[in-house]
Amino acid sequence: MHIGPILRAMKHNRTRVVLIVLEIAMTLAIVTNCVNVILSERAKMTQKSGFDDDNIVRMRVRPFTPEFRQSAFLDTIIDADVRTIQSIPGVKAVANTHFQLWEGGGSSTAVRPPDVQRMARSTQIYYGTKDIVAALGAKIVAGRPFQDGDHGVGPKIDPADKIIITKALADDLFPGQNPIGKSLVEALDDGPAISEPRTIVGVIEEFYNPWGIGTGNHDQLATRAMFLPARVGGYARGISYLIRTEPGAMNTVIPEIERRLTASNAGRVFEFTRTDERRGRWFSSSKIVVTTMTCIIVALIAVTSLGILGLTALAVSERTKQIGTRRALGATRGDIVRHFLIENWILTTAGLVLGTFGAYGLNVFLVSQVTDAKLPWQLVAAGIVLLWINGLLATVPPAFRATLINPAIATKSV
Repeated sequence: MHIGPILRAMKHNRTRVVLIVLEIAMTLAIVTNCVNVILSERAKMTQKSGFDDDNIVRMRVRPFTPEFRQSAFLDTIIDADVRTIQSIPGVKAVANTHFQLWEGGGSSTAVRPPDVQRMARSTQIYYGTKDIVAALGAKIVAGRPFQDGDHGVGPKIDPADKIIITKALADDLFPGQNPIGKSLVEALDDGPAISEPRTIVGVIEEFYNPWGIGTGNHDQLATRAMFLPARVGGYARGISYLIRTEPGAMNTVIPEIERRLTASNAGRVFEFTRTDERRGRWFSSSKIVVTTMTCIIVALIAVTSLGILGLTALAVSERTKQIGTRRALGATRGDIVRHFLIENWILTTAGLVLGTFGAYGLNVFLVSQVTDAKLPWQLVAAGIVLLWINGLLATVPPAFRATLINPAIATKSV
């Protein structure tokens, strides 16, 4: 079939041509970027922390009696609480710590080896009692967890000089080396150390805590962390514990913890936050984004399909006499169908070319303002193929209706 007659026919319907091309271009640009954002948000939602999130509960203790203002009393009550909680059936491990999972923030510092004068690496820093690694359900891949006798645990009052770091921090500071036994100091860039050297005794394999969302160094801080052995808490800020239970035991463990600790000291109140619920709240905005983007995609594709269907049907109605004449001159039904399919292919291709530029232009704007997910070419290619197919399928019903036009209609006005 010659393209010339088709192009000439399109010139007489410029409004329809422009509408279809713009509609397809907008659909490709918006749909590909929506899918890209959905994939990015889903990747975040499947991010693993490296911890036993489903079986960890955070307990925050808010004291209100004056004895909690005394440091010695706090140390005693923390040790007693840990022993009491650990003795409850269904509890795997417990630790007093200020580390909070899925909070989007935390404590940070910068560290470097004491004998290396180069820029220090940013890292999260947290304190916790001996069983902090077990309470998180984290995996030690080198060295050991904290044990009795490490500074900052038990009766010693010296500053903690043993640390456990994450594998991401170890790989960054000691690439290709065994970090166990090496030391780190806190420092500001290339400046002098602001802490005594601390010896690395263990390395955690997998760690992810969404610290610093929206900041330039979020990707590094999210996986870098170090833990020091120490009790933490106070009258004003309260005392926090992470408690890891056996699977399915949390609902029975929580009321038993509150009952036993209230019996030992009633001068405080307790708040419990399940980590799986906290994680769900953290990703609630991502779920809203995914749902919203999915609705936009479905609506756009439906509107585009109906638009192509309606405009093609209008073209068939406007060309009834021309179609009848062609049929009278010997054109087959296949010729009529091919005419509209080729016409649609030309319009769809023009719209997709325009839409490709629009897709990348929109992505540049989104990356600068909203998301860090760059648009991959594979996604654009998939969108082009799907919209080609969608356009052809939407053209088929009115094209087949055109084949039903009786050739005699060409003589009705004579």
